[in-house]
Amino acid sequence: FEGEVFAIDDVCSHAEVPLSEGDVEEFQGAPTVECWLHGSCFDLTSGRPTNLPATEPVPVYPVRVDGDDVFVDVATPIGN
Repeated sequence: FEGEVFAIDDVCSHAEVPLSEGDVEEFQGAPTVECWLHGSCFDLTSGRPTNLPATEPVPVYPVRVDGDDVFVDVATPIGN
């Protein structure tokens, strides 16, 4: 998103559908991804939902970019 790389769980906390099929856009200054099924959006920096019907966050993972490589630490989710 605008040159930044984020990693979140690929499953909506509301309906268990892939978030990777949703649109990424800005909401109140934060990058979000929208769940395609019911329209919940999740903040890519915190995993928190920004609207209903989702009420639970999704896990967010630390990301490190080294040249053309992107490393995601899926063993250490960042606290929600």
